[in-house]
Amino acid sequence: MRRLARTLVALVVAAPSARAQEPSLAAKLDKPTLLAVTAIIDSARAAKLPTKPLNDKALEGAATGADGPKIVAAVRLLSGRMSSARRALSSSASADEITAAVGALEAGVSTRDLARVQAASGKRPVTMPLAVLTDLIGRQVPIPTATTLVLQLVKSAVKDSDLSLYQRNVRADIERGADPSAAATTRARGLTQRGGAGTNRPAQ
Repeated sequence: MRRLARTLVALVVAAPSARAQEPSLAAKLDKPTLLAVTAIIDSARAAKLPTKPLNDKALEGAATGADGPKIVAAVRLLSGRMSSARRALSSSASADEITAAVGALEAGVSTRDLARVQAASGKRPVTMPLAVLTDLIGRQVPIPTATTLVLQLVKSAVKDSDLSLYQRNVRADIERGADPSAAATTRARGLTQRGGAGTNRPAQ
């Protein structure tokens, strides 16, 4: 019985370390890199930040052949961005919202504008608005224009389903040769003027 008790205690003590060192990371990273990455992930977990993106970032670095210091730096940078994203949103921001906010930050959106989108959204999740914002910027819509348009759409209470369709329609317009800013602005104007109706059809 004493031996069983000691075994159970050992398992309980070892559990946090085993959980922190994900098996996938242990198989892909050298020991110094694993220890450094695990420390960052543990700190993120203690701060109630999502840890899967950090784990994935480390695995991505390993898959591309990056050396240990570069992997650690990339994971630390991502952790910092997640902290900034949550501060700009709210302490109750979900993992999906934080991930979407990080994508927007990486696209060049400021923390101030993240906070503006959050304020305009109220209790509504900002995952979709931020995903649309990031996509617009990636399609060469200038950051100020893209931010203004998304804020207008959010303030007009355009539904996530209509935001998703808006994103697809703008993409289709651009692929057909339309100017990115003009396409985004025209589609947004239709949604805000009609409350989400009227431009709800896919681009032909």
